[in-house]
Amino acid sequence: MADVSFAKDILPLFTETDIDHMNDQGVMLSDYDYMKAPDNAAGVLRTLEEGSMPPTWGGGDGAWSEDKVALFRSWVEGGYKP
Repeated sequence: MADVSFAKDILPLFTETDIDHMNDQGVMLSDYDYMKAPDNAAGVLRTLEEGSMPPTWGGGDGAWSEDKVALFRSWVEGGYKP
């Protein structure tokens, strides 16, 4: 997958519920500057790959499909394009 961007491809994958829940835990899913930091992106990717995020409690939609996880991974591997 070429030219995966945060604004166009990644941010829309997160629901408002995901963003709100993770903001409460200090993970700023909607903040590009936060997400482009390699350690932060790796942490999010790890939880997505494990299927532990997004949670189903509190109105979350549950684990992402492999296609969505692969898109996020492609963004990380492609250099965190805005």
